[in-house]
Amino acid sequence: MNTLEQSVPARYFAMLMDYLESHGTPCRDALSAAQVRTLNDPLALLTTSQVDTLVREMTRLTGRHDLGFELGRLIKLNSHDVLGYAMISSPTIDHLLRLVARYYRLMSPMFVFRYQRLGERAEVSFQPVVAMNELTLQFYLEAVALSFHAQLMTIAGGKLGPYDVTMSMPEPAHVQRYRELAPARFHFGAAQLGVHITMSAAGFDQPLPMADLRALAKAEARCKQLLQEMTAAGKWCDWVAMMLREAEDSQPTLDELARILNISSRTLDRYLAREGVSFRDLALAIRNERACEMLASGKHPVSQIAYRLGYTDIANFSRSFKKSNGVSPSAYMEQHRS
Repeated sequence: MNTLEQSVPARYFAMLMDYLESHGTPCRDALSAAQVRTLNDPLALLTTSQVDTLVREMTRLTGRHDLGFELGRLIKLNSHDVLGYAMISSPTIDHLLRLVARYYRLMSPMFVFRYQRLGERAEVSFQPVVAMNELTLQFYLEAVALSFHAQLMTIAGGKLGPYDVTMSMPEPAHVQRYRELAPARFHFGAAQLGVHITMSAAGFDQPLPMADLRALAKAEARCKQLLQEMTAAGKWCDWVAMMLREAEDSQPTLDELARILNISSRTLDRYLAREGVSFRDLALAIRNERACEMLASGKHPVSQIAYRLGYTDIANFSRSFKKSNGVSPSAYMEQHRS
């Protein structure tokens, strides 16, 4: 998984730390360990390494392993700054979820949020795109799963039918807390990384009581501006490279990546050109880089590697690899084995 540093909003950790300290557990030593001066600035950002340190130290200081669960329970719609106001102003649940899918990076660039509507069924997923240690990953999986449940219950006025949440983490010691979250049914130990939710879409098109299209338009315009500023603050090619490296069983297209950023494919292509790269060259280079890494490791057969890289058959993979490297995948694997 990609190891690029990302900037994460500090406001969510400020909420958790305030909660813990109000319940008699001082956590200021965690800030010192993570070299964080303050969490109180609403614009403050944390690096992923600072997040790792904060999670580790707060777990050590409290002796608790349910801090992600606790944070998810604390997060409200208005915790998400301007995106939260856009969510509250949305006309329907369907619109709200599509809005979140476009601007989820404003909440956390460590996950990609996907929403798919299939008639009367809806599928939602949170998939990590940044490398995290096991403790931090479990913390985030619990936080995103709980916050989604709590906020959706608020939006729907508690009127939701049973739905399933699968999580790629072992069943936690505090599993009883999950069993009390009806109508959600939580399942643990899933092979597919992340949090995946399947539910009925009944009621997703019903008007929401706080819908305000004028406020929504204003908030969404600001979200779009913030998203572009966030991505441009780093390098566009770094973000595209990260998404390409994290792809499994497919090769993301320029159009697909542009939709995540809520910009056109021509605009994203132009941004990449300013940095001296083309999407096609970047995609080919990273696909070949991943192929070399997996073949050199010797952990997977050639057929599985081809599938994981999004090739439709082994022959196409072999031709492409030999063109780039001068040898077949099998020969490359044998060279590194010997």
